[in-house]
Amino acid sequence: MPVVKMRPKGQITIPASIVEVAHLTENAQFDVEYLNGVILLKPINADMKKDDVLSYAGIFAGAWGETPDEVETTLRELHNEWER
Repeated sequence: MPVVKMRPKGQITIPASIVEVAHLTENAQFDVEYLNGVILLKPINADMKKDDVLSYAGIFAGAWGETPDEVETTLRELHNEWER
C-alpha cells in the first residue's frame, strides 16, 4: 500500500499508480468523508472513465469453446458431472 505525506496546507499527492488505475484526470474532484478512522476520497469528476458491467463484456470469450457447438458440448459435459 502506498504511503503519502500531508504537506503544511493539508495537501497530499495521490500516487501515480492509483491515479492510473482509477482513471483520474487533472482537476478531478472528490467527495471526502471520515468514517470510523478512515478518510475516504470518492471521485466525482465527470471526465473520469467509469467502470460498468459492460466493460467486462467478453471477458470469458472462448472459455467453454470457440463455436456454439463446442460451448454446448462443454456445458453438457459439465452438467453431466453434477451430483444428482
